[in-house]
Order: sequence, then structure tokens, then C-alpha cells
Amino acid sequence: MVKSSLQRILNSHCFAREKEGDKPSATVHATLTMPLLSLHSRGGRSSESSRVSLLCCSNPGGRGNSQRDHNLSANLFYSDDRLNVTEELTSNDKTRILNVQSRLTDAKHINWRAVLSGGSLYIEIPGGALPEGSKDSFAVLLEFAEEQLRADHVFICFHKNREDRAALLRTFSFLGFEIVRPGHPLVPKRPDACFMAYTFERESSGEEE
Repeated sequence: MVKSSLQRILNSHCFAREKEGDKPSATVHATLTMPLLSLHSRGGRSSESSRVSLLCCSNPGGRGNSQRDHNLSANLFYSDDRLNVTEELTSNDKTRILNVQSRLTDAKHINWRAVLSGGSLYIEIPGGALPEGSKDSFAVLLEFAEEQLRADHVFICFHKNREDRAALLRTFSFLGFEIVRPGHPLVPKRPDACFMAYTFERESSGEEE
């Protein structure tokens, strides 16, 4: 279960430190610095990586201006008191692009962009300091992946050349994420990106200590 790791996420030094008081700004887009997750087909290959191309770290220094376009054609995928998830309409029926908005307070939201393919959820960790509240938002996102999506794996990716790469590796390793070696069938070939994976452990109904 991922819940045992959530408190460690909340204390992680890799996330931006919380400031006292909430700023009045309504929404922070956690993916602005490193857009974007998208679909890509590579011939007739049947692996998950052929259906998902994470353009991870494609623009590590830029801010991007495509958030408005992300919302032009989207359907409500899931909603509760903490999350509002919309799905972008695509021609690929095996891969789904999700825009996840977590509501930290009435006035503060944080958005993540992810790709759901098969039993795996792919999340990009944006460059630079993450927005205030990202640690709580990421914890909610992991709960959503386990409990609502029933995902088998969660993959994160980030640029290999970022300054806090070592700190990210240590933190996510402590949370149970493992480094994905090149050539893994579930991730695209991205020599400029580092991938880590978390596998959810499902308890067997008839298994007891």
C-alpha cells in the first residue's frame, strides 16, 4: 500500500518548503516548466512505450503557453472533494491523457499532467522548485492512482541534468520508487531523462499472516 509512504512524501526536502499563509492565487500549474506529456505512435510496436511518448524535460527552461489548449476538448474523468480530473480527447483508445487538479484549499489548486496507459500512470516532475503545496498534492495523486485508477505502476520522470537530481533520486528511492534501467519495455527511450517506478502491492484476499 502506498499510504505508508505518504507521510514521508509530506516531509520530503525535495518539495518546495511551505510558506506561512496561503497566497490568493487560484491555480498553480506544476507542469509549466517542463511540458508536456503526449501520445506518440512508433510503427506497429505493441509495447506500452510505443503508445506513450513522454516528452519529458522537452523544455526544461521554458514556461510554455499551451495550458489553455489542454482544456479545449476535455471530459470529466473523476471528481471528489480533493481532486478534479479531466481527460483530453484523443484518437488513441488505449492511452489517456489526464489533467489532475488537486484542491488544497478553496483558493489554492495545483495541476499535474499525466498519461495513463494500460496499468501504468506516468507523471512528469517539472524542473525547478515545485510550487508551494506540491508535496500534499503529489500524495493525493498517488492515492488516486492506487485507489481509483487501480494502477499497477506509477512512473515519474525528470531531466537528468537538473541540479537537484541526486536529491530527487534519494527521496523517491526512500518512498519505494526504483530507478528504471534503459530498455525497460514500459518506458520510452529518453536518454536525457531519468525514470523511476513505484509498484503497488496488492493484498491477496485469502492471504493472512
